[in-house]
Amino acid sequence: MLACLALGTLAFMASAPATAQARYDAATTYNKLVRDYPFIRIASADAPAPVQVRKDIVYARRGELPLALDLYLPAAGDTPAPLVVLVHGGGWASGERSNMAPLAARLAARGYAAATVSYRLSGQARYPAAIDDVKDALDWLRAQASGLSLDPARVAIAGGSAGGQIAALVGMTRPDAVRAVINIDGLSDFTSELALRFEDDPAKRPSAAGAWFGGRYAEQSALWRDASPLTHAGKDSPPVQFIVGAAPRFSSGREALAATLASHGIPTDTVALDGAPHSFWLFDPWLATTVDAMDRFLRKTLGPVPARAPWSPDLGNGRYRNPILHADYSDPDAIRVGERYYMVSSSFANAPGLPLLASSDMVNWELVGHALPQLTPSAAFAAPQPGKGVWAPSLRHHDGRFWIFYPDPDHGIYVTTASDFAGPWSAPYLLLPGKGIIDPAPLWDDDGQAWLIHAWAKSRAGINNVLTLRRMAPDGRSLLDEGRVIIDGNRLPGYRTLEGPKLYKRNGWYYVFAPAGGVEQGWQSVFRSRRIEGPYEDRIVMAQGATGINGPHQGAWVTTPQGGDWFFHFQDLRAYGRVVHLQPLRWNDDWPLIGEPSATPGVGQPVSEYVKPVPGVFARREPATSDEFNGAVLGRQWQWTANPQPGWYALDARPGMLRLFAQPAAPLRTLASVLTQKFPSPAFGLTASVELRAGRDGDQVGLGILGLSSQWFGLRRVDGKPRMVAARCEAAGECGDTLGPALAGYKVLLRAQVTHGARVAFSYSQDGIMFTPLGEPFDAAMGRWVGAQVGLFATGAAGAWADIDYVRVTP
Repeated sequence: MLACLALGTLAFMASAPATAQARYDAATTYNKLVRDYPFIRIASADAPAPVQVRKDIVYARRGELPLALDLYLPAAGDTPAPLVVLVHGGGWASGERSNMAPLAARLAARGYAAATVSYRLSGQARYPAAIDDVKDALDWLRAQASGLSLDPARVAIAGGSAGGQIAALVGMTRPDAVRAVINIDGLSDFTSELALRFEDDPAKRPSAAGAWFGGRYAEQSALWRDASPLTHAGKDSPPVQFIVGAAPRFSSGREALAATLASHGIPTDTVALDGAPHSFWLFDPWLATTVDAMDRFLRKTLGPVPARAPWSPDLGNGRYRNPILHADYSDPDAIRVGERYYMVSSSFANAPGLPLLASSDMVNWELVGHALPQLTPSAAFAAPQPGKGVWAPSLRHHDGRFWIFYPDPDHGIYVTTASDFAGPWSAPYLLLPGKGIIDPAPLWDDDGQAWLIHAWAKSRAGINNVLTLRRMAPDGRSLLDEGRVIIDGNRLPGYRTLEGPKLYKRNGWYYVFAPAGGVEQGWQSVFRSRRIEGPYEDRIVMAQGATGINGPHQGAWVTTPQGGDWFFHFQDLRAYGRVVHLQPLRWNDDWPLIGEPSATPGVGQPVSEYVKPVPGVFARREPATSDEFNGAVLGRQWQWTANPQPGWYALDARPGMLRLFAQPAAPLRTLASVLTQKFPSPAFGLTASVELRAGRDGDQVGLGILGLSSQWFGLRRVDGKPRMVAARCEAAGECGDTLGPALAGYKVLLRAQVTHGARVAFSYSQDGIMFTPLGEPFDAAMGRWVGAQVGLFATGAAGAWADIDYVRVTP
């Protein structure tokens, strides 16, 4: 989702190209390519990190024709952002700047400002009009740099296809303004034999180049030479990166330009995407690879850029966007204590369990620990137990302590407490044994009495859709009665799966906030009564309405010190898990309305963007993702698929690295020693640097995407040599694998690129520059009540291990 900001009175009116050239955009190109590349998808222009988009900025006029650009700005940082000017392709006769929007958004998510520019096409004006236009855009941006928080001394220009040629030519002729050039599958020399074969083909009347130059090479040879970046290369030229696909004709002249620059000591960089068609940068999976390559080159030529989180809700302008946590922090409950906000969520069978998050503004959250180092009872979770374990917890602060009540649907309701939210937490004690007793929430009333409300899981208890209230001892150590049903969803028209209750008191009313209808299609209800034991009135207070936020429900009501009311809830996004949203809450006649008013009176609908709930400036915070393994303990983002054992890993065997000791081989779904973390964003890249110490054939290290069905890839010793391997594991647990190429050694970079829609592509590299795809992209699958997870593991004979130097996650 992109935040769109206007620039005052600046406006742009689109003009139709004055040519019959076929339309060039992602949609038309996709239709041409999808038969040969059935796995591709049109790349999304949504940015995974906060990006401000300022559209339709007029930078110049040519008579009645305005020329415009769109500017993609990263979230504000401490220093001005480096700028990348992006030039679209289309044979100089077609195309539009929006073609470069996905690339611009992803670069801005990495911390670069990116400007997509329009220019006069050949049907509007011949060469060199387009070059003059792009230069004017470059000059306009540099002149406006201070007001836009751009660094005019760190400017690169990039383009694809015809845009690559234009970008390279501008860079070669304006070395005073451009510090780096990236030519993506564009010509460097119109006069080369290969270029003339296609661009001066007499059968084309005219060719795209001929139309731009106003004649064939024999007729306009001076223009053909002048438009070639090679012609202008010299000692002052900026470094150039070439990113090329599988068809050499489109990058004709690349070798000659690289050689000329090398003769002047100017570095170049070539990234070849094997098998990729022309226009690859418009599509997943190649967009992510293109951005990675550009980022690496730009950091070398423009200087470092501060690392950006793969997802951040803080837009940097006093507003936030939902979800505030684009990760699987399912069933959130939250409270305020003083000026701080605290959150817990379910963790099911992952260990450690019960993640603990803290915030100063309800928008920027840090993962500060876990309340359960091991799941209880420990023997039950010695092996993976998908869908079991810690279900929806409740967090409270009472009598100077933090309390978590959490259910295990197979064992009952547990309680753990702590004086400090970050821990240590007490060993959990079983307050209410039984099967199917879920979603507990306590209330200590004004008169000193204590209560516990909970729901039921039909899979274990045989009943659901009802909420039970029980008297509880004020010390939370025992229950004082058998309880009674106070809200029966079976008596309410249309209600099903009523669960997840939270019990509150306000203005003499008792409130039960509870979702119904199921996690994907449900809604949020509130029940109220003057007596805690009822009877209760009911009202639906939030539903999906006209939004795209499905099943908005189950969470927490929190009030700020200033008196503002807010509600946390989750949204089920299948492979991404249950992500967390924050909604404004308002009261009317002692009924809450959550979100913004919908078309149904009294019922709210979720907001996607809103004013931040707590005034002031707060540091940007996000749950950790990357890990350099330089500490004495694992990063808090990591969990295992079962209770961890001391012999599984070490952080001191080779300082600065995580050592995974090989465990006996097993299908991935049943392997206990898989180190996992959540998907942190709708689109991200994860790169793991691994080195396998293999003693026998079959020893292996893998990086996988875990779900009901899983896929992984990695390095295995086969016939005494290192080989790549890829495997798919079905829901039943059985895996089938395919051997890939042999490698020169046992050290390799494993990369998983996740794009919008939870599409995953695997690739590997031994030099950190060229990444080779392994297998075709696939769709990640959700797990049992959880989203997909990234996992690392090592299996094989005793004595084998894998050292992980780092895991780095990027937008």
